Amino acid sequence: MHDLIPSIAAHIHQLSQAIGPRPSASPGGHRAAEYIAGQMRQFGLDVELQSFACPAWTCEAAEITLDGHPVEVLANAYSPACDLTAAVVPAATLAELDEKRAEIGGRIVLIYGDLTRTPIAPKSWFLKEERDERIIQLLEQEQPAAVLTVQAQPGSTNRLIEDWEFTLPSATLPSESALFVLNHLDRPAHLRLKTSQQPGTTANVVGRRLGQRPETVVLCAHYDTKIGTPGTCDNATGVAALLALAEYYAGSQPETGLEFVAFTNEEYLPIGDETYLACVGEDHLQQVVLAVNFDGLGHILDANSLAIFASSEEFQATVNGISCAFPALQWVEPWPESNHSTFAWRGVPSLAVSSRAATHYAHQREDTIRWVSPARVAEAVSFTTRIIDAVQAQPLAWLRPG
Repeated sequence: MHDLIPSIAAHIHQLSQAIGPRPSASPGGHRAAEYIAGQMRQFGLDVELQSFACPAWTCEAAEITLDGHPVEVLANAYSPACDLTAAVVPAATLAELDEKRAEIGGRIVLIYGDLTRTPIAPKSWFLKEERDERIIQLLEQEQPAAVLTVQAQPGSTNRLIEDWEFTLPSATLPSESALFVLNHLDRPAHLRLKTSQQPGTTANVVGRRLGQRPETVVLCAHYDTKIGTPGTCDNATGVAALLALAEYYAGSQPETGLEFVAFTNEEYLPIGDETYLACVGEDHLQQVVLAVNFDGLGHILDANSLAIFASSEEFQATVNGISCAFPALQWVEPWPESNHSTFAWRGVPSLAVSSRAATHYAHQREDTIRWVSPARVAEAVSFTTRIIDAVQAQPLAWLRPG
């Protein structure tokens, strides 16, 4: 696979440096889709664009000042605009937020501690916790002027609310900014978010190569990013692996068909997955032999990781045997937060290729090209070709659990 390393490096550079941030419905997202579709066509695939509606949100400015002292603030994705001055009401737990609900209306509520230990799930997210629902319910009932969420992890730029159905102005305070605000609660805060949102579209990019049998192997990766990150490890490297596999199989006719899916909108709501299912139909999954998802692989500070889902013991043993030839590949526990779940939850045997180190860089400004290794991506591509070869002649029942 060494001959694919230059192509892999070129794909990573194009997506994360030449194009840069690729949020759904953004100009960068559209350029990325065009690039991926063009590469797939170059490798002889039949390409389908699965378009769907998605808000196009932009932020021109985000500012917060206390008595003229500015502190850094990050507009939460899809927040409406605001320009207001109000007192700040802090709450660290759900019980405290409930107790202070009479104080919240018309003020800026600052939630931190247990309330922001994890991002608050979107209202339409089917995996949201009861805690998330209760936080949003309280906020929407009491109608604060704005919501500030605290990112306690130093250096992190992860936003804590990213939901186009949440209509209160909201922003995230990095840890240093939160420290300053909490130490000066006697001062009113001036919050200005200059944002805009219009109807937009985005699209999954699907390339297909017919096989000699109706069954299909699905290879997938998402190409969208969070706002403000070049998304190199999350997930330009995954798309580079996908395109390298398309190049490797160019001109061939494998026994099992190959479907290459570049998903969009993985970062906010999985409506890219929903659109894919609506386009191909649930029955299509009954003919999918295997799904392999690439998300966060190729980090230079770590080995690639592998997780398996919905697999028969026979297929598990085969994957174990092949992985022995790749000693730098490490097994991890199954994890749900990516496109492989769309297949695994429907009983399709699935593999997820990633790296543990990627979790420290995902969604950050620092997720840049200097932290990835095209050679590690090539290693994952080589491993995947061995897996694809191993399932070519196998019936569906051989891979699926009894």
